[in-house]
Amino acid sequence: MPMTVMTEDARRDLLLRIQDKRRQVDRFVSAAVPRKRRLLNVTIIGGTLAAAFTAGPAAGGATFTSWLTMTLGLTSPAWQILCGAAAACSVAATVSTQLLKTQNVEEHVARAQSCRAKLEVLEIGLTTGHIETMQATTEFIRCVEEVSFLEDRDRPPAERR
Repeated sequence: MPMTVMTEDARRDLLLRIQDKRRQVDRFVSAAVPRKRRLLNVTIIGGTLAAAFTAGPAAGGATFTSWLTMTLGLTSPAWQILCGAAAACSVAATVSTQLLKTQNVEEHVARAQSCRAKLEVLEIGLTTGHIETMQATTEFIRCVEEVSFLEDRDRPPAERR
């Protein structure tokens, strides 16, 4: 088989692999970025509300909580409701923060976005002939390694490492 045919087949195969990986990375980024944003928002809002719910009783003391209880016509003391709401908000903020950290959401999103840009460059370079197949293959392998966490997401839980 002539070298040009084999090279052209390799280039075409690599281009298909790059396009498939780009689609996979795009799907991940499309799902992970909104999830990251939601978790960050819950962290910020939950922490802020927890502080706000405890600020009134802390600053105003019994006078404030008695006034709030009467104003709202509550059957329980207002400080109990405020402390319960603060605890719930604090738990939500803590859980969101831990999910971001333990699941490496921010790191995975950053790596996927970086890989997506590199894959786009490789696709354009191969299509226009500005990048040789061997160089593109080497760069593609680096990209695949960079987003290796995606491979586990596509497998059923029983098959994951």
